[in-house]
Amino acid sequence: MDTKRLIVAIALSIIVIVIYQHFFMPKPQPKPQPVESTEQVTGEPQKDKHTPTALDSKTTTPTSRDLADLFSKKKKEVVEEKLLEAVEEDLKETALKEVVVETDLFTAVFTNEGAGLKSLVLKKYKDDKKLPLDLVSEKVSKFHLYPFHFSPFEGNETFIDLNNQKYVYEGNLDINVTGNQRNQPKEIIFRYKDVEKNVRVFKKFVIYNNSYIIGLEYEIIKDGKELDAPFVFGPDLENNVSEQRGLQMGLKIRAYDGLDDKDNEFAKVRTEPTDDETIEKAEGVMGRHFIWAAYERAYFAAIFKTSPRNSAIGYSVIKEKAIEKGKMDTLYSYIVVINPELVYMGPKDEERLAEVQNTLKDVDIIIEYGFLGSIAKILLKGINLVHGVIPNYGWAIVVFTIFLKIILFPLTYTSSVSMAKMQTLQPKIKAIKKKYKNMRDPEQRRKMNEETMRLYKQEKVNPASGCLPMLLQLPILFGFFNLLRTCINVRHEPWILWIKDLSLKDPIYLLPILMGITQLIVQKMSPSGAEGAQKKMMYIMPVVITFFVMSLPSGLTLYWFASNLLQIGQQHIINKKIFQKKKEEEKMRKAQKRKKGVKGK
Repeated sequence: MDTKRLIVAIALSIIVIVIYQHFFMPKPQPKPQPVESTEQVTGEPQKDKHTPTALDSKTTTPTSRDLADLFSKKKKEVVEEKLLEAVEEDLKETALKEVVVETDLFTAVFTNEGAGLKSLVLKKYKDDKKLPLDLVSEKVSKFHLYPFHFSPFEGNETFIDLNNQKYVYEGNLDINVTGNQRNQPKEIIFRYKDVEKNVRVFKKFVIYNNSYIIGLEYEIIKDGKELDAPFVFGPDLENNVSEQRGLQMGLKIRAYDGLDDKDNEFAKVRTEPTDDETIEKAEGVMGRHFIWAAYERAYFAAIFKTSPRNSAIGYSVIKEKAIEKGKMDTLYSYIVVINPELVYMGPKDEERLAEVQNTLKDVDIIIEYGFLGSIAKILLKGINLVHGVIPNYGWAIVVFTIFLKIILFPLTYTSSVSMAKMQTLQPKIKAIKKKYKNMRDPEQRRKMNEETMRLYKQEKVNPASGCLPMLLQLPILFGFFNLLRTCINVRHEPWILWIKDLSLKDPIYLLPILMGITQLIVQKMSPSGAEGAQKKMMYIMPVVITFFVMSLPSGLTLYWFASNLLQIGQQHIINKKIFQKKKEEEKMRKAQKRKKGVKGK
């Protein structure tokens, strides 16, 4: 295998990875598995208190056109239940209140309007515009539907009304859960009662310091019956996402049943027209028997712990079609989680997710390293190890590249030496091919191959040795590609000067150009038996690869560039050694011939 084929393999393989990451094959439907409920963060067992119902079992007839009017209304199954006591007094609030909660990790703002979450700003992360990163989308204002409101999509009048009511909150409006208060969680409790509608609601959010987990407790009693709680979360996650991230930022739902995970990307959900020409909608059910469900992007997630016995996961999508030409349609995407037990709202960081593994089993699978993910994890551990000494991820990648080159040196050295020796044998190989011109003759082909193999054996050259060691570079490239587009560690991490984010492309394309130049030099220095059009193609490929990597993460291009520089130095030493040795051998042969000629005279 020559260098041209290797470069073609690299380019095609990366293209395959991009396509694979974007167009996932449908995963098998998770099988219902009876899974025992795990313990809450507090260590107390969570008791199931709800009866399983389908997501679409809520019934209503809305009196006005609002968000719920976009979705179908269905009949609720009649189930005999023990009636509880009727509501005897109203418990309502007239003033709008906001509760601000400070922890070491985030600042959360709860509103008593529908008892929802208005904002959750992470303190250790910024968005792509270097502004405070709020996991509650600014698009909530469109339909006035906050996270932890009840789902209005089934048209249930009770839930629609409860989302618009102001709940009673009797605690402090400013709550601090920082520093040494780690073991003293704070509770934010909202209550609402309505005698006329015979409904009462209790919602409690439990906040822990130095944790991204928020505990949930709730109760809905309507006409003496306890209702399942269909909490909604959306319509997006992580504001102001840069368009440069492209495929990295697909918003989706993932649900896990303890054995398999199932996901659904919102952008791929097919929406249907409504009476309003500017609006399309869709709704669906992921199913039940899941132990957790995530509403996620590449770097952040809201992960709900659910009970496989009484929880169900659904979704609703509203597409607002762009009126102006050139504008993109706007998606409002919601997950609906019935009867969640708690929620993790934070980064998809391996260390943070490891802390909640006992609560959210196998939750680390939401970090998708894709094809050859195990290679990506090894690379991450190595880079993080170097980063512990050199606090710059760009230089950490460079140093780790040197380390990889040292590890692979015995193999790459053997490969390069073999290729160099093959180059010195080209005149003899050409002479053999010239000797057997008729390639249509099987006998002549056989003799040519035999003579060529004898030459390889005589010169101690293995033509295959130049191929396999170089293929070791492919898994590393794949690993870096997946690592840099999914790992939050390198998000917003700079290298030098113009490289401000190693997870994004080079904004001025200087690094890809330098990589392309070094790739061309490596190509020129690497011995090859290619001739004519084949040789020209070998020099065109580095140019093609340069244009291809311009849109890839700059961290990947940095690795490739550093690797090329090291390869140039290595190839220079090898070429000098091999060709110098051949020159000396040629001089000795000529000297011996001259001596024989003199003696013959």
